[in-house]
Amino acid sequence: MSAIFKQNASISVPSSEVPIGGSYDVVVCGGGPAGLIAAVAAARNGAKTLLIERYGFVGGMSTSALVTPISEFRHFGKQHIGGIPFELLQKAAELGGANVALESGNFPVNDEILKLAAQRLLLESGVTLLYHSWFSDCVVEGDRVTHVIVQNKAGRVAYEAEVFVDCTGDADLVRAAGLPTTKGDVLQPAALWFQLGGVDTDALDYLFRDAVDGMLPVSEMIRGRLLELNERGEIPIFGGPWINKFFHDGMVSINVLREATDASDPEWFTRTECSLRENLQLIIEILRREFPEFRDCWLAKSGIQTGVRESYHIVGLYELQRDDILFPKAFPDTIAKGAHVIDIHSSDSNDQDGLVIPRQEYNVPFRCLVPRGSVNLVTAGRCLSADGPGFGSVRVMATCMAMGQGAGTAAALSVQHGYSMSAMNFEHLRETLIAQGAVIDFDNVVAPAAPIELTAYPAVSAAR
Repeated sequence: MSAIFKQNASISVPSSEVPIGGSYDVVVCGGGPAGLIAAVAAARNGAKTLLIERYGFVGGMSTSALVTPISEFRHFGKQHIGGIPFELLQKAAELGGANVALESGNFPVNDEILKLAAQRLLLESGVTLLYHSWFSDCVVEGDRVTHVIVQNKAGRVAYEAEVFVDCTGDADLVRAAGLPTTKGDVLQPAALWFQLGGVDTDALDYLFRDAVDGMLPVSEMIRGRLLELNERGEIPIFGGPWINKFFHDGMVSINVLREATDASDPEWFTRTECSLRENLQLIIEILRREFPEFRDCWLAKSGIQTGVRESYHIVGLYELQRDDILFPKAFPDTIAKGAHVIDIHSSDSNDQDGLVIPRQEYNVPFRCLVPRGSVNLVTAGRCLSADGPGFGSVRVMATCMAMGQGAGTAAALSVQHGYSMSAMNFEHLRETLIAQGAVIDFDNVVAPAAPIELTAYPAVSAAR
């Protein structure tokens, strides 16, 4: 018998047999930036691959939450993420939905075009897609996961595989499998992104330039006025605002709304969604009233869900730490690069904590993706094993994509050669990744120049 838990009580429900929907070499749970790349990598390396996604499209936070630009593929002009992630952005650029020419490597994307580009990439690579299906549970025999169980309109359906990749963002499969996870007492806040039309983008042109040292410009004038309104209690805590031109004159994408929450708590996250949508209406009214550039603006779109920065982390074979970011190490199992600022958003202030810009790229080891005790289960994306400052940098989408290529490739090699995730052949994995365009063929072993530690919030003066 199984149990359904509600608050402190439980009821017993009759057990039932779950039909098997198919058998695969690799099953990837979650089609966000990490998951879709993992599925492509697994399929291209010869694995029969299934990708399970809860929405009717892939892309995760970049499409469902409208997060743009995708950070970051280059650092101080040097590209550190290539392979399948860069191929995806190039594919979107060919369709007119991305700009991959920016020296900073922070690439704006059109969410609708990215959906199509990612779907084409998956299908062309031979991945089987299963949309509108939510991971529910798994079956574990001994030390191996044998099946995942999904819930959809057909009921509960099981899928069998040799290897599984957890790209749910919240370590859902890892937790269901009984492998160790952790969750901090204080999580980075969630954010509701939105797009506005009818904006005087000519007047805001000073904001629409490439990021400096990886930091997107912020108007001192706009931010200063919002701070005054926040101090007076007229608007809630906010971030930025980061205002990005959205491919057409008069259109912008804005990141300003934030709120403390735990996305793994459905009731709390529901309250957050409701609260942020009320705050969205409020902030649009404030923008219209306070700033002439927004006087005639209108809401074009908001994220279909609030963007989540953090929930559960796996307890991995290695924990990426602050010093790994600021003083890069030559890991024998490097499978991805990162270079983003250490960017920890605060839930109780309008600022960011510990904002540090590294002077060079750093290495992400495969062991950060492997739950302790795992045989045939690997992760990719924001649930990796990292401390607070380490996570503050590595969580960004471009690096999550690179992790996805590493995890998907490892999954395929595991099927072909019998490698355990906890005893992966690092040399074989790295050789395969390099042959397929991943930028991991250099190691940072020299002491980097001193990182930039920002004492003031990054901003630019309004051009008047």
